[in-house]
Amino acid sequence: MQQVGGGSELKERVPQAQTLDPAATLFSALFSSLGKSPQSSGSAAPASGGPRHLRRRREPRHTAFGRRLGLAMFMGLSGALAFSLLTDGGRQTRAVSSLLPDGEHILYWTGLRIEQVALTGQRFTADADVFSAIDLPNSGSLLTFDVAAARERVEALPWVATASISRIYPAALDVRITERRPSALWINEGREFLVDSSGRVLSGLKPGTNVRLPRLSGAGAPEQAQALLELIVRYPRIAERFVMAERVGGRRWTLHLKNGLTVHLGADREAVAFAALSSPEELGKLLDARDVVVDLRARGRIAIRPAPPVATENSTQS
Repeated sequence: MQQVGGGSELKERVPQAQTLDPAATLFSALFSSLGKSPQSSGSAAPASGGPRHLRRRREPRHTAFGRRLGLAMFMGLSGALAFSLLTDGGRQTRAVSSLLPDGEHILYWTGLRIEQVALTGQRFTADADVFSAIDLPNSGSLLTFDVAAARERVEALPWVATASISRIYPAALDVRITERRPSALWINEGREFLVDSSGRVLSGLKPGTNVRLPRLSGAGAPEQAQALLELIVRYPRIAERFVMAERVGGRRWTLHLKNGLTVHLGADREAVAFAALSSPEELGKLLDARDVVVDLRARGRIAIRPAPPVATENSTQS
């Protein structure tokens, strides 16, 4: 099998059928194979000077039927006797299907096997992962290749958004992939992962990799982050100070902003809190504070307290 990259096109080869005479019939084809031409029932009789043929006397109908019936009974009894003698009464038979070639092998012998795969559109998805999902060793011939099942397996790969697979006769597949776009960086158990807008984890990142994407943390954050991030974009004062959004308890968010500012948001009350923090009133001035915790979890109540000191390496050793 040969892989073709770069989106090269494969020309389709269509076998051409032989041209048939539209006026031809089964009988005319039969006569032509015998070197004769069909004659109508009203054709002229042979000349009188030609040889004369004596007509055979037709035997009675019941006599002909009895002869055919006897012949059929004789052939049936002879076949049964031969089968019994050759197979010891049927105890030494074996399935005829085991002696015949499998349908897949017939298609393979006729040249309809998959020899080339054109793969395009992948950037972060490894070629080996795509080939493993297609499962060519068990795919059979080009005619029996299950396109729908292969496409479903390819689209299950982390980076793949959509995939299309087409047969290119006589012996090739064309695979086109559209990949997902990362929308955030998720920190989980000390590791960093790229996630898309649906919350799907795309891949892990090596330590120290610099990625300019919104940062998330907490269990369930990737699945719930898209609505929060779209809301933050509508408030530029909050967006320009944004550092990370932390999912707490699977039901609410805590924002970590620049200058050590922490804002605890109430469940499903993010829009109200953002509008208040972005207003020119007294509450809006809190965005310029340093090392402060603003608690907006309770409806109609605002709690402000200093941020706890950050533990340093010397303090932890003592």
